[in-house]
Amino acid sequence: MRLIDFRDKCTISRLTGKKDEWDNPKRCVVYSGPCLYEEGGTGYSRSIVTRVPSVYLPGNDVMVMINDSVSVTTEHGREISAVVEIVRDINMPWRANLKCTRVELKQAQGD
Repeated sequence: MRLIDFRDKCTISRLTGKKDEWDNPKRCVVYSGPCLYEEGGTGYSRSIVTRVPSVYLPGNDVMVMINDSVSVTTEHGREISAVVEIVRDINMPWRANLKCTRVELKQAQGD
């Protein structure tokens, strides 16, 4: 039984601390492959509106870290850029042996 359908594509990268010949920061790719992007709900705290978009990765062996860059291409071609806010490993052996990684995002553009 599959509980999550990984129908989107993600690339997660982080800065290496090095620069190329034009002084642009170099990045290394941490993960590139299938994922599931969810926009999340809306929460209100006084006059501030918050959203918690998330990305789910198959398996929980990917070493994603806070402030990594995330680029998502949805199944319909929408491009979303964000930054990792929180990473959580999910392991539910009692429920179809589900293992995945939940990555909460903070929007890098458009907020």
